[in-house]
Amino acid sequence: MSSSRDDRVVGAPAETETEPSRPNVLVVDNYDSFTYNLVEYVSEHAETTVLKNTASLEDVRAVEADAIIISPGPGHPKNDRDVGVSMDVIRELRSTIPILGVCLGLEAVVYALGGTVDRAPAPIHGKASPVSHDGQGVFSGLEQGFQAGRYHSLVAVDVPDCLEVTATTDHDGESLVMGVRHVDPDVPLECVQFHPESVLTAAGHDVIENFLDGIGSQNGRTSR
Repeated sequence: MSSSRDDRVVGAPAETETEPSRPNVLVVDNYDSFTYNLVEYVSEHAETTVLKNTASLEDVRAVEADAIIISPGPGHPKNDRDVGVSMDVIRELRSTIPILGVCLGLEAVVYALGGTVDRAPAPIHGKASPVSHDGQGVFSGLEQGFQAGRYHSLVAVDVPDCLEVTATTDHDGESLVMGVRHVDPDVPLECVQFHPESVLTAAGHDVIENFLDGIGSQNGRTSR
């Protein structure tokens, strides 16, 4: 006669899903007062490491970051003292690690890849402007014409063929570049001229979250 014994363990804890690990994001600090606002936004979704732009490319590689953000900062990307290791990061790592350039970070990307950065029609320091965009990448799900905080006296005036303009704002009938992205989808490089970490950019958290959401898919297509 067979037994009706139940072999299950009564009261055993139910299996729980393991939370996915948070990505490690390196922020290259170009000595800007906004850098740690940016770090705060990123830290909501990722582990963060900050290196000054005086670090070496070897220091950057040693972090083994899942993504890199090149911060805002004063100066011009043609001056090594203003951008430091940012230029090496762009030239050497753009094909293998997702990179987001912010303000000076965008200007550095444009300059490093053969474009031209020059004076903006008027310096802007602490003004919100409407941004038109392509609705892709960091702009996914954002409304057209969202207000973005601008703090810059330089602007990309000639964007190299390897980059596409993804966002603009109007200045007296002239379109100013507010975003660029690499034309090759296998090169995970995207930039914004405005400051997502500014309180003037209501959609700033969404911009950062969109960038971080793309890390997993991009890292699956590239290898270090």
